[in-house]
Amino acid sequence: MPGILIVDDMPLIRSALVKILSRQNDLFSPVWEATNGEEAVALARLHKPDLILMDIKMPALTGLQATAVIRQEQPDVKIVMLTAYNEFSYVQKALKLGARDYILKPVRPDKLLELLTEIKEEIQNERRDLRTVEIVKDSLQKTLPVIEANLVENLIRGINPEGTTVEESLAYLGKRLVWPVVMVAKIDSFDQFSQGESAEELQRVYTGLVKMVREMLPEPQRALVGYSSPGRVVTIISAEQSLTTTEKLREFGEKLRQAIATNMPFTVTIGLGKRRMELDSIPLSYAEANLARRYLRHLQNNRVVSIDDVEDEAPGESGTSRYLVQRERLLVKAVQMNHKQDAQQLTNEIVDFLSQRYYTRPEAMKNHCAELVTLVAWGVIGDGSDEPTILNVLHEQVRALASWKTISEIRAWTLNSLAEMMTLVQGLSQRQDVMQTAVSYISKNYHRSDLSLAEVADAVSLSQSHFSSQFKAKVGLSYVKFLTSVRLDEAKKLLCTSDHSVTSIAEMVGYPNATNFYRHFQRDTGTTPAAYRETASR
Repeated sequence: MPGILIVDDMPLIRSALVKILSRQNDLFSPVWEATNGEEAVALARLHKPDLILMDIKMPALTGLQATAVIRQEQPDVKIVMLTAYNEFSYVQKALKLGARDYILKPVRPDKLLELLTEIKEEIQNERRDLRTVEIVKDSLQKTLPVIEANLVENLIRGINPEGTTVEESLAYLGKRLVWPVVMVAKIDSFDQFSQGESAEELQRVYTGLVKMVREMLPEPQRALVGYSSPGRVVTIISAEQSLTTTEKLREFGEKLRQAIATNMPFTVTIGLGKRRMELDSIPLSYAEANLARRYLRHLQNNRVVSIDDVEDEAPGESGTSRYLVQRERLLVKAVQMNHKQDAQQLTNEIVDFLSQRYYTRPEAMKNHCAELVTLVAWGVIGDGSDEPTILNVLHEQVRALASWKTISEIRAWTLNSLAEMMTLVQGLSQRQDVMQTAVSYISKNYHRSDLSLAEVADAVSLSQSHFSSQFKAKVGLSYVKFLTSVRLDEAKKLLCTSDHSVTSIAEMVGYPNATNFYRHFQRDTGTTPAAYRETASR
């Protein structure tokens, strides 16, 4: 039952109020009494009453002052002010302080009981609502990890969550992903570790491993954690702020590896993919993380490996892991170069190898083949082929893979997926045409101050990230530096051949802010536009 505190410096009034309450025993209990504002604050702190009947005018600490202190410490408490007719200005102040209501002296019993009944019902409804919220919150806390794990699975496979968008799913989880990079932690010698373990025990291990990863993340709200295939925990991290570089990501991976080795009955090998600009690129970072982990695991387990380590390694060394990864990399190159015969031969070699390696583990082969097709798809996109078309093929193929169960079905899926992708590969001349089109578009629109990388990328049907990398590779300058050079070259011509003011020329070449123009011009030429014009006119 809700408790009530009666505050009044007049014993007779307190006694009368207690007597009125006793007429209806099921209203409020227990009942506490305070003789002044200071005692009211002390008793409120001690007993946490649900309702306070507070006299406004008392010596020392007034009812208004006591109300202000109590409401600040206990914002949910209900306070009803006791006041005389000539104290209404005080009532207004009390209501502003958060008082629930007021009642006039002398107190009418029926009026007081009616108000208290109403307030009690209000308190009970609030308690019921609070319990409902707590139950929902508890249920949500239990389901959020499952939702998060499903979102991780969708993102690494390049599939949108069913019935919603990735952005909506992230918002529901209270998460934010910017510049995503994938980290895969695989339990070393998992087949040996899992022998004799029940499904419940393995689930407990996964839960503990995921919990440890979450607790060690420097920014948990900027990451997603889930487990994919058996023995493997996948983390998608925002590579910004505290984790912006490969070195910082590797340091985090190393701290995690050491913590797992110290606190868990196993060790893990951690693979790191590359930092990517867009969420659509997460499957590539995931494939890279697994590629890195597989490539160097023959050296030793219990270590952190980045995809950069794979690229730095010299080819030609032996070992089954090296053999497989070398074939995968050769396949990507063959597809990029549109060497169909070589690509078909390498595809068959890889699928034969995987079929022998995973003949008792179809799910493991399925994961590996999905990564292989993803690597090839993104290798093709990265070399300039039409991204929407390639991604559409990739996503449709990955959806279809879920229905295949046997090794022979997965083998056929892999061969068909790569063969279909090969029909979409652009030739070298087509890739060059894309960049020539981009250069031409920039040359025609450089004078517009709102010309953006996104607009130019859209004009040539490429994503921003892939257009940016391909533009720099083919043109030799980043998009921003190329655009700046075009604008400044035109500005130099205008300075030498026209009488336009420097401010006008700045606007004509895409700089509405003359200060930015001056800064870029001086950095490029080592002199001011006016000095450049004067020198050129001599």
